[in-house]
Amino acid sequence: MMKTVNVEKKLVQSIIVLLIFIFSGSVVAQEKKETRAERKERQKQEQIKKFEIAKAAMYDTAFVVPAESIQFRGGRQMFVNKTINFLQLIGNEGVLQIGSTFSINPGLNNLGGVTLKGPVSNLKIQEKKDRIFMSFYITDVVGTAHVSLAINGSNSAYVDVDGMFSGRMFTMRGNLIDFKEAGIFEGTSR
Repeated sequence: MMKTVNVEKKLVQSIIVLLIFIFSGSVVAQEKKETRAERKERQKQEQIKKFEIAKAAMYDTAFVVPAESIQFRGGRQMFVNKTINFLQLIGNEGVLQIGSTFSINPGLNNLGGVTLKGPVSNLKIQEKKDRIFMSFYITDVVGTAHVSLAINGSNSAYVDVDGMFSGRMFTMRGNLIDFKEAGIFEGTSR
């Protein structure tokens, strides 16, 4: 009789422990689903906030796009140092710089590339839904570059540059940020 009571007691305890695991597992699964939904909503709100900040910076003409990558006309893409590869626009003054940390040639800017710094002309901004397009020219003694910039629902920017180097086109990709937040290094301009 005593053994039967102990067996029954252990069986009841095992069932209780099993039920606790089952219910706690379903609660955890529900929490994960809520967490995913909350995370998606938080990320969406962050993207909207970044877009609004980038939009204001574009209209104020006070921004920098540190390039994370550059893609050339033939499709070749290179990841680059964003402290020396960037587009900057403050008021009616623009700086477009590309450089290389791998080049043994100092280039025109002593950073293995070229810095184009000068007045901005023919500035145009268009807005369609959550997309903003900007185009302008930067002129320097090195040459003139036509720059087209686009952001789409966040601060992620595409910068198309044409005409800077004998008509060769390239695209810079990076995040458009307020110029006060940029940690960039400007080379010499000739």
